[in-house]
Amino acid sequence: MITVITEEVLEAAREMNRRDVRSAEQIRDGEDKEDDPNSSVADDDKIWAKYENIEGLKGAEGQPLKISGSYYSYGPYPRNRRILADVALAAGWTVEKARILERRCVNRNAKHMSSPPNAMVDLSDPNQPKMKNGRPFTFQNVSWSFLRFYIELEMKEMDPTKLAIVKAAVLDLYESNSKTGKKNIPVYPRGTKRQSDDAVPVSSADIERAQEEIDKQERYLKAVHMQLYDKKSFVPPDKVKSRIKAFLKSSGMSEEEFQNAIGVTESEFESFMKEKKKRPQLESKVFHNAPPFISEQKGERPAKRKRSILDLDVA
Repeated sequence: MITVITEEVLEAAREMNRRDVRSAEQIRDGEDKEDDPNSSVADDDKIWAKYENIEGLKGAEGQPLKISGSYYSYGPYPRNRRILADVALAAGWTVEKARILERRCVNRNAKHMSSPPNAMVDLSDPNQPKMKNGRPFTFQNVSWSFLRFYIELEMKEMDPTKLAIVKAAVLDLYESNSKTGKKNIPVYPRGTKRQSDDAVPVSSADIERAQEEIDKQERYLKAVHMQLYDKKSFVPPDKVKSRIKAFLKSSGMSEEEFQNAIGVTESEFESFMKEKKKRPQLESKVFHNAPPFISEQKGERPAKRKRSILDLDVA
């Protein structure tokens, strides 16, 4: 399969990240200038051109295809190459591991685009999907809306411990259209330490926030699954609140002691008790941690699951 990721691409991405960090610091220090909005695209092209073995997409006759105004754009979404490099840098991956992610994303999107009513990609070659015009379908052809979804999906399987770093340092920083958008490095107050200027241009606080967003989503999905498939264990948020109030009143335990016991902060506890919307309640650590703790303190046993036909021994 044609690949867009090489050691040179990683080095070019490092240089772009260092440049964007300097730009963010200039904005912080009031040194920002009214630049041409297309200047960052031109700068990217100059940086790509500095490194060997970074080529543009070739046509049927082997000639370079000038797409998106640059010979160094490997297909219709030139920034996808940098996105892939940024993921590898943030996760600490080698080129070989980044190519696994690249191949998975290409194959997923090619299968999606080959099915009716789209039918825009030919899958007859198992090693390299092709567009209907015969050009290779590569990582650069995947739109940002799909790419973000695929990267998160594959990261959960390939390296789930690095998902928060990749989310904070890559996925949350790119504008919605990777073709015309840019990577917006956060502008921090003076003295804020970034993890790394060239690999992870965000602070530890940003990574923690990204991890909390991931955890919230996982807690919400767990709650929805419980509501649909394990209804005996599911307690609605309003009843969880009632059980908490009743337990605090009967047990003599203070709110602070209760919060420490279930592993939540005062603000997390207060926001859950005051929240009216369903999803934020289902995402809350209080919703998930409080009922088991209260049951344990009361000496209650979990409801016994009914035996199903699948539990019976078959002679």
